Formats: sequence, C-alpha cells, structure tokens
Amino acid sequence: MEIAHRLEDNFPMSDRTFAQRLQRVIDNDPDLTVAGLAVKAGLDNSALRSLLSGRAKNPRLDTAMKVCAALGTTLEDFMSGAYGQDPKDADPEAERIRALLSQLSPDERRRLLSYGEGLRDARDPSSE
Repeated sequence: MEIAHRLEDNFPMSDRTFAQRLQRVIDNDPDLTVAGLAVKAGLDNSALRSLLSGRAKNPRLDTAMKVCAALGTTLEDFMSGAYGQDPKDADPEAERIRALLSQLSPDERRRLLSYGEGLRDARDPSSE
C-alpha cells in the first residue's frame, strides 16, 4: 500500500487508463509480477500481457474486477485513485461502503443505489 500511495503523489492516477495504472503498480512493486498477478486473479497470463502491451485496449469488466480483487482493492478504488491511499486519510464509512459494493451482484448494486437515492431524496431540507 505504501508504494501505491507514493505512486499517487508522483503520478496522479486520475488521468490514466486501467492498463497504465496497472503497469505503474507492477513496475513499482518488486514483489508483483504479471504472471503472479494473473495466477492470483485466476486469469491467463497472456490476457494481462495483451492488456499491458496495448494489444487489448480495455479489459473486460470481469477481468478488471478480478485484477483489482487480486490486488486487494475494488475497481472503483483502483480507478478513482483511492487504491493505496494513506489509511489515516480514508473515511471509514466510505471504505465500508466500497468493500460492500465489491461483494454485491449487479442487481444488488442497483437496488442499493435506488435505496441510497431514496434516502438522499427523502432528507428534510430544513435539517441541512
């Protein structure tokens, strides 16, 4: 996590593709290899190599999610730049919500989103 945090300081992740972010993480973690990550993610080594070489422009959603899970993060955190964030800067409730999201099916996510929007819309404007 410390390496990823330093990456964010030196190379803002908000303007890079999934493959560019992934390559930067691999390059800066001496214990992480493409082959090792592929095994941990349950993917074929060639799929990751194709993505990192630019032959594949964008990963499939399930591939990106598997890679992120193998890195110990969610796709949302990885792409938002929250991956590798200094834990003392993290909002504990937001972290719990992100962790929960990674465990839900697409249908459950849609229902949770509807519920959250309902909570937001039902707020009493005088309490703000």
